[in-house]
Amino acid sequence: MMAEKESVDDLEVRFNRAANHLQSLAANLDSGQLLGFYGLYKQATVGLCDTAKPSWYQAQAKQKWEAWRSLGDMGKEEAMEKYISLLTNLDENWEHDAKIGGKAWVAVSSMVNTDDVLSDGDKTLFDWVKEGREDKVRELLLRDSSIINTPDKDNMLPIHWAADRGHIPTIKCLIEKGADINAQDDDGQTALHYAASCGHADVVEYLLSIGAKSLKDHDGLTPKQVADDRLAAIL
Repeated sequence: MMAEKESVDDLEVRFNRAANHLQSLAANLDSGQLLGFYGLYKQATVGLCDTAKPSWYQAQAKQKWEAWRSLGDMGKEEAMEKYISLLTNLDENWEHDAKIGGKAWVAVSSMVNTDDVLSDGDKTLFDWVKEGREDKVRELLLRDSSIINTPDKDNMLPIHWAADRGHIPTIKCLIEKGADINAQDDDGQTALHYAASCGHADVVEYLLSIGAKSLKDHDGLTPKQVADDRLAAIL
């Protein structure tokens, strides 16, 4: 029994080092690869996907859910092993280069590889919000604050994208300039829904601290119902 326990502990150590090392590779991975890692990471750390399918959400959230859900009843240890194997296929020397510490997972919601590459002059408020450039967001809103409540082609507001990306300084800037913290998109989703679904605990806590309401979306789901167990506990 002791040897088995030590083996599991060793696996967890290697898995955490692998998840940390992925940070150095993420910028060079496509969305399909990122989703593969995401699903395995969730399976390894949380277990079976038992959250409601976010049919109300945009494509990226659906893809994340499906990547996790597709793993079925795969055990946590198997998910760790597959994660490590997948990383080794990409970088066979990762264990030599990996360093312990730092954030365990890169936010898949960002998927920087899938965003169009634009020159700074062509970027809109939404582009700067997605990049977490609070300085540029503030600069644009100083020129025209009316655009803060104008939806994009996906019918999402800047406050929704800021919550999706998990960047509190940008969220604070938007609220300071007049964004409605409880604004709902076409599916009834608020910034709190987006932050909860994407697993941004710090954003959830901040939004709650400034009075964000736990509203139901058009499917009758509250932010708590689209969050994982860890976040559901604080909602």
